[in-house]
Amino acid sequence: MTLHSHAAIQQWQRMELLVQQWLGERQQLLRMIFSLRTLVSSDRQRNPLPQRVQQFCQLLMDYISAGHFEIYRELAREARYTQCENQALIDSILRRLEASTDAALAFNDDFDTVKQVLALQNRLPQRLHSLMQKLEERFALEDQLIVSIHQRAEPVSQALH
Repeated sequence: MTLHSHAAIQQWQRMELLVQQWLGERQQLLRMIFSLRTLVSSDRQRNPLPQRVQQFCQLLMDYISAGHFEIYRELAREARYTQCENQALIDSILRRLEASTDAALAFNDDFDTVKQVLALQNRLPQRLHSLMQKLEERFALEDQLIVSIHQRAEPVSQALH
């Protein structure tokens, strides 16, 4: 195996670990949003709601930030390194992700503090529903981005041929 092939395998493995960790954060985010939706629809436990919404907002911002400032950049770098032929598709996906980013930022701006959650508590079920729709679209786009760049061909199989 050449030095170039070894470096490509190491880069791919590093990126694979990064993507898997990020997808783990996505699972956490999904569990939390479903838990929040249940909590919001239940009148018996309103007390922890503001704190749970704040925790969700923090996780949401962490997830969105990791996507924009780490994962997407690394995927774009990988696309350049592997001379990915889907650059127009990648650019389109990245542009389309902006709508869900804007929705996540707006949700965070509206519900980031206990005072805001209490003031807007009646709107929370609808806002969670709308945010979930945007996140579903985002997750599908992110999956498409990962598949079109990172999983299209593993360097290990390329190095063995």
